[in-house]
Formats: sequence, structure tokens, C-alpha cells
Amino acid sequence: MFDQTIIRVGVRYGVLCGIVCFVLVLVLFFLGVNPFGEMGRLTYLPIPIFLFLAIRYYKLFNDSEIGFLKGLRVGLSVAFYTALSAAMLIFLFIHVAGPEVLQTHITEMRALLEETREEQIKLLGQELYDEGYRAISSITPSMLAADDFVRRIFVGGIFSLIAAVFFRK
Repeated sequence: MFDQTIIRVGVRYGVLCGIVCFVLVLVLFFLGVNPFGEMGRLTYLPIPIFLFLAIRYYKLFNDSEIGFLKGLRVGLSVAFYTALSAAMLIFLFIHVAGPEVLQTHITEMRALLEETREEQIKLLGQELYDEGYRAISSITPSMLAADDFVRRIFVGGIFSLIAAVFFRK
């Protein structure tokens, strides 16, 4: 049930992928772009690359007859450690860089909501729109890191399924 090799491969490739994702966040920040906005989706690009590399490594050196479930476990392990390390680094970055990073993100989110105001009101209703608009101002660094963690786990889970199907015996 508990395969230590899967955990080792997951930690190796997951932490490395999390660091690469964080470096992309830093690059976007130093280019003057909000790394948590629309352009922040670029920081998810290393995830499928590292997932495929990790499952390929596991298949070549540990289990040449890898099945779907074992490939999925390797992929989910990589996705978990990627999300964990990237979220921790982003949390530390927000605290070190100061509140202006968070305020920039809040301002951009408010502007985006204002641009799509009519569509949002049609879709959600006025009271939910107003509640969401007020909730944006209460975003904290831990909420932003938790959101990043969940998104990276979701993206990693989807690509883990794809990679497990690709590498199954």
C-alpha cells in the first residue's frame, strides 16, 4: 500500500517543480505584472512537464510494468508536493514583499469585477455580487496561498490522470 519510492520521486520532482513555479511568480512580479492575476496562469506550465518526467523516471528505474493506479499515485504525489512547496514559498513571498503585492491583486480583482459587472449581476444576482465585491477586500496572504495550493492540486490531478493513462502498461 505505502510505497516509499513513490514518495521519494514525488518529493524530488514535486519540490523542484514548486521551486520552478515560484521562480516564475518572481519573474512575473519583477516584470511588473500581478503574478496572482490572469498572467499568473503561466506559473502552472511546469506542472505537466514535471509530472511526465517523474512518471517516466519511475517507469524507467523502478517499475517498468507500471499500471494506471501506480502512475496516478506517482502523479498525485508530485502534484501534492508541488502545490505544497509553491504555496509555502508564495506565502513567504507575500510576507517578505509587503502588503503592496496583495493590494495590487485586490485592486486588479476589483477592476475585473467592475468590467464584468452586468454579466455578473445577471449570473449571480445583485446581492451575491455585492457580497463578493466586499469579500475581495478581506483577502489575506494565507487565503491567497491556500487558493494557490488548491489550484495547483487540481491542475496536477488532471495532468496526473492524463500521464497515468499515457504511461500505463
